[in-house]
Amino acid sequence: MSKLKIRLFGLALILVGAFGLGGRSLSAGDCIDVVVWAINPATGECRQFPNPCSVPAGWKVYYQDVCNTS
Repeated sequence: MSKLKIRLFGLALILVGAFGLGGRSLSAGDCIDVVVWAINPATGECRQFPNPCSVPAGWKVYYQDVCNTS
């Protein structure tokens, strides 16, 4: 199974746990623990971040590695 499929499966489990099984809903201060990549549109810089909340404002977020494509 690819790393992306494993991460998506983990994300699905988190969402089911939070919403589908009577858990509390996510609030604005919560952030899922999933690695993301982002590109700064002003400079073209591409970096990996530990979660979507760590990405600077204005950067385009991706849920797959767009920084190391061949």
